[in-house]
Amino acid sequence: MTPENDLRGRHGARRAIAVAVGRYRDPAFPALASPVEDAKAMERVLTDEDLGGFDSVRLLLDPSRAEAEVSIYEFFANADPDDFLFAYFSGHGFVDEHNRYFLVMADSDPRRAPLTAISAEWLADCLHGCPAGRVVVVLDCCYAGRFLASIRPRGDVERVVIVSTSAVQLAHEGAPGPAGPKPSVFGAAFFDGIASGAADFDGNGWTSVREAFDHAVEKVRTSGHEQTPKMAGTVTGDFWLSRSPRRTSGLPQEVANLVNSPNPRARLAVVDELVALLTEGGGVETAAAEAALVALRADQDEQVRLASRRALAGRSVAASLEPVSTASADPYWYRKAVFYEIRVRSFADGDGDGVGDLRGLTRRLDYLQWTGVDCLVLSSIFDSPLRDDGYDVSDFTAIHPGLGTIGDLVELVDEAHRRRMRVVLDLVVNHTSDHHRWFQESRAGREGPYADFYVWRDTAESDDLNLPASETASAQWRYDPRRRQYYWHRFQPHSPDLNFDNPAVQESMLKVVRYWLELGVDGFRLVAAPFLYEREGDGEGLSETHDYIRRIREEIDKVYPGRILITEVGSEPRGAAGYFGGPEEGRECHVVQYDSLVPRLLLAMSQENHTPLSEVLRQAPPLRPDCQWGLFLRNGNELSLTGIDQEARDRLLRAYAPSPGMRTSQGIRRRLAALLENDRAHLELAFSLLLSMPGAPFIYYGDEIAMGDNLALSGNQSVRTPMQWTPDRNAGFSASEPERLALPVIMDSVYGYQATNVEAQRRSRSLLRFLRRLIEVRRLNPAFAEGEFRLVTTTNAAVLAFVRVHQGAHVLCVTNFSRHAQAARLDLRGYLGSIPTELLGGGRFLRVEEAMYPLTLSGHGYYWLSL
Repeated sequence: MTPENDLRGRHGARRAIAVAVGRYRDPAFPALASPVEDAKAMERVLTDEDLGGFDSVRLLLDPSRAEAEVSIYEFFANADPDDFLFAYFSGHGFVDEHNRYFLVMADSDPRRAPLTAISAEWLADCLHGCPAGRVVVVLDCCYAGRFLASIRPRGDVERVVIVSTSAVQLAHEGAPGPAGPKPSVFGAAFFDGIASGAADFDGNGWTSVREAFDHAVEKVRTSGHEQTPKMAGTVTGDFWLSRSPRRTSGLPQEVANLVNSPNPRARLAVVDELVALLTEGGGVETAAAEAALVALRADQDEQVRLASRRALAGRSVAASLEPVSTASADPYWYRKAVFYEIRVRSFADGDGDGVGDLRGLTRRLDYLQWTGVDCLVLSSIFDSPLRDDGYDVSDFTAIHPGLGTIGDLVELVDEAHRRRMRVVLDLVVNHTSDHHRWFQESRAGREGPYADFYVWRDTAESDDLNLPASETASAQWRYDPRRRQYYWHRFQPHSPDLNFDNPAVQESMLKVVRYWLELGVDGFRLVAAPFLYEREGDGEGLSETHDYIRRIREEIDKVYPGRILITEVGSEPRGAAGYFGGPEEGRECHVVQYDSLVPRLLLAMSQENHTPLSEVLRQAPPLRPDCQWGLFLRNGNELSLTGIDQEARDRLLRAYAPSPGMRTSQGIRRRLAALLENDRAHLELAFSLLLSMPGAPFIYYGDEIAMGDNLALSGNQSVRTPMQWTPDRNAGFSASEPERLALPVIMDSVYGYQATNVEAQRRSRSLLRFLRRLIEVRRLNPAFAEGEFRLVTTTNAAVLAFVRVHQGAHVLCVTNFSRHAQAARLDLRGYLGSIPTELLGGGRFLRVEEAMYPLTLSGHGYYWLSL
């Protein structure tokens, strides 16, 4: 459901009730001034057409127990399944001698609480029996946390319960001011955040219940009161509580009036004024102008949204306001796409500081369009202390300052879309950096909204969650002296694992997904997705993990159609296929990469026998039309060998990593060209298979020109050196002084930038031009991307043959893994009478006149033949 539909009640009524009790007949309950003010604050916010837009809000001020029970029962019982209900109680909470919890009414007697007060059990029964699909209950009273024990989950509805205190804390009134009483500490924080727009953390123009709660938690925490609000319930998406007013504090009044104008032409015109303030205003005005532009990005008017995005991208708002579209509206575009994986820090330096950035990448989009790639996959660009190449994220909604700004990303996405390319971001979902605000809050204490955002325990002595050394040598419990507990990290000690058993963590990561999709990115590659939940044993690919990936996919399909999810799985195809999900249990990722393919391909090359590769291809199950395998030859990590047996591992190490400096604990740290000894025939064979096997090809930056590696660098930095554009200084990567480069360019005689660079290869019969031709032929023949895969029997173990079949088109792919010329006979009995025609050069072969068709291939030769 969209926020606008939600707020306008197109899918049900929006009703609210506030029960505020400040005057009591029994002297055991002191009078309170804040409850009435809480109710009034709620009424102001929820009835405002520009904010909550609720259809009805009922206030019960100082009611008797009988009056309150009748009103509350009717409020919950007389609801429809599509309704959204919001209930608020402000007053005293009471615990009797039998440890039962009650809400105190005006006529309540502490000695006869079951007869004169509203019990937690009765209120919970009303909540659970309510037919409304979505209900929010807020209790702002002492010991309110006790009510959470009464909540019982129901899978068919969404329920949120917010309490202003823990089970043992007092709720505090607001300090009275010159104008009289004020709302309570919690009530003021909750409703002021909605009314001011301060709770709209993502700046999308809407305030959800979660955002209002998070804002209140922060305000209560800094108020100095010992009061810890809590939130519990079952939620599958955002509860859109209200619109968010434009954040105009700090703007000139005439500009603020235009920003808040109901006239879309006025809001469109004010974009110019905001751009001027961005460049000419002072600190406060500049920040306010940027916040206003971020809010206008979610405006109801399409032209206002586009104009604000252009402004944030740093371009003239006088530019065309026509919607920027990608190649087509094809929902399955990713099945046909060629992906190009980029380490942004190493691709192109736009500001001359020695580090690649988003502006530099944007300036190289024409080159990428020329190669024919369809989608860019960017390594992690989020803010990070960079202890793990940016995959230790310290802020999921900020870009690392060294890489640029959100405006730079918006410009990159728009310019890529203009060239009919898409942009996908790497998103780490398993863990964060220990610098992340969530972790700093979590380690500060065992209470609070972030206390359970990570996996904590008192001891590390148990064998639970221990992994085999082959998985990772660093996964373990680590002691944190501040919290005095151990936290779990599967990967590095500075990257604690998130606790996905906590619903707040699940919702927080969904908000991250929404944030970047709203900016226009085309999807995410979910990094470390198989390891979201921690359980005894290995913990990879648990059912809970699949459930959460399905939840992300459901959100994307519903709100952001055409965007995609990718993940990489360290298993064979049969196991990896589980990450596609299914029609019955729910869909998961659109594209799944499985890393067992490359070792098998290299084994086939070293053995000059197709069997290792054909065996893994034979294992791949048929896919649904909305799924695609992701294939790659190399990427920015080591080539993992953990999925193969020891004999095969030893063979690969001897053949492709004879020196210890070429190896890691899990595999090989070399680029593709270096692995294949820069042999052109080997490289062409590898790329011909990459673009013809079933799946979408992923090309790692620089592999298209046969860039080498630098083994003098530590770890995986060896394969992350700067892109080699020209034979000029710094390989054309950066205008900085060479010593300022984050990583040095390669300078040896074989792979050095003077010999190996884009400029030279665009002018010659190079690997780059060969690969461009393969991509072009693949695009012209849909059978490569979408065709059925059929292995063809051959009489020679060195020769692999398969057919791709799509809508009557048949393409035969034949590959010789031997260094010597090989003759073979292919079982083409289903193609008698056809004339094979070479797709790359147009040459015609002999007619197929017998079942076993004879064919001869040169050493490491290959054919793409149309039958």
